[in-house]
Amino acid sequence: MEFRPEKINCKTDRLWPGLLLGLIAPVIALTVFYWLNFGYLSFAKFISHLFAVGIQSALLSLCVVSNLLVFFIFIWTEKYVSARGVLLSTFIYGALVVYLKFFA
Repeated sequence: MEFRPEKINCKTDRLWPGLLLGLIAPVIALTVFYWLNFGYLSFAKFISHLFAVGIQSALLSLCVVSNLLVFFIFIWTEKYVSARGVLLSTFIYGALVVYLKFFA
């Protein structure tokens, strides 16, 4: 399979949809984790519990793994610029994880 630039649909292959979905997917994963495991707590108490125990960066790192699904969907549909947006959002979350791990 060779790369043909004319196959890429430039109208739907944009950076911002990948960036937006890459920022939203870990939030959805965190919400699902909260509902499944800590549904009896309020969300504010859940977040304060994460900081009290000191696992906020580890949990956020696991939630960012959900970006793999979004990334591969864009790759399979040959939307390579949108996949770059997902990669950019993953780097943003990576910087947040490093901040939470060492400075918060």
